[in-house]
This record gives sequence, structure tokens and C-alpha cells, in this order.
Amino acid sequence: MIFSTFNQLNCFLVFLFFGLILGLISKLIFIIFSKNFQKIIVKNIIYTIFYSIFSIFFVILINLYNLGQHSYALIIAYLLGYLWFNYLSKNLVVFLENKWYNIIIKIKSKIFRKKKNDSIKKN
Repeated sequence: MIFSTFNQLNCFLVFLFFGLILGLISKLIFIIFSKNFQKIIVKNIIYTIFYSIFSIFFVILINLYNLGQHSYALIIAYLLGYLWFNYLSKNLVVFLENKWYNIIIKIKSKIFRKKKNDSIKKN
């Protein structure tokens, strides 16, 4: 329960903000690790680790801002911030993810060509 002396709106906005921040962190983590690991098992392990950290961070915030008292409003604010960031950033992240992935592939191909050319010259 959110006590009236704790400024309910401030607590709600803090949880919303931390949901947005974790949404940003999740997008970055999923972009980095999802492209590198195409196996479903590895992706599921990464998702499990992230969402465990997501839940632990929520429990820490509950203990800091609401003295351990669970409130549905704070849970909704936390999830709303996370889902809001995922909804708003979907197109932007897809565009940047494709650009970044293409740049990485170009750099990798240059490095492999250089290594291949060096090995051919040595022989």
C-alpha cells in the first residue's frame, strides 16, 4: 500500500521511470546478444537472466520506496514503463539494429579477408 505521506505520485513516477530505464537496457542487451546467439536455448537463458534481474530490481525498489509493502499501482507503473519503452522504440531500434548489424558484418568481412590474404601471402 502506498501511504499518503510518501507522495504517491512521486513513487508512481519513479517506478515508471525505472521501467523506462530497464526497457532501454533490455533493448540494448537483446540487440547485442540476440544477433550473436541464434540458438533458442542460449536466447532463453539470456532472457531468463534478464527478467530475473528485472524482478530483483523491482523488489529492491519496493523496499526502498514503499517500505516493502507491495502495491498493484507500483507494479503496473513498473511494467507500464517497460512496455511503453518497448512500444515506442520498436521502429527506431529495428532501424538502428539493422544498420549496426550491417556495419559489424562489413567490419568482420574486411578482417577475415585481410587474414585470408595474409595467410595466402605467407604460403
